[in-house]
Amino acid sequence: MINRRKWITLGLAVAGAVFANPAKAQSDPGKTAMGQVDFTVYYATNGDPKAAGAKSTLLSEEMATKLRGEERLRFTNYRILGHEVQPLLRSYENWAQPLRPSDEVLVRFEARSKPTKDATKLDLELWLSRKKILKTDVLLQGNRPLFILGPEWRGGRLIIGVALAPKEKPGS
Repeated sequence: MINRRKWITLGLAVAGAVFANPAKAQSDPGKTAMGQVDFTVYYATNGDPKAAGAKSTLLSEEMATKLRGEERLRFTNYRILGHEVQPLLRSYENWAQPLRPSDEVLVRFEARSKPTKDATKLDLELWLSRKKILKTDVLLQGNRPLFILGPEWRGGRLIIGVALAPKEKPGS
């Protein structure tokens, strides 16, 4: 039978071993950022652009011309509803909420393969008012944005622009 003194000695020895060699924190490799994805949600209408709300901003004429160049995206007025850059995690789904603080428009994306410097494949979903309304697989190439014509919204249409974001340079 071990007496009290031996229990105390044993406890101190175990505590010393634990604190002398602290366990190294383990990181989750699935949370490794493999790149960044740039999201912009546009509001397009042939009617009054004020329906987009007071927080919407004007689109540059260059971008409006680019959108009008595609027949299905051709509208009279465009507004930017939100813009966000999110990291692309190795094994986790990611969420972008371009209409902060609203949760009306959400974009969920997940890497389908390891991105290269030129392209990446994504699973992409568009959620509106907490309901999934669009699911697609996309191939993003370079910094060429992919435009997806979304649902009708407030008398116009939503257009989702998705692109690989350029990597930040160290020190910037």
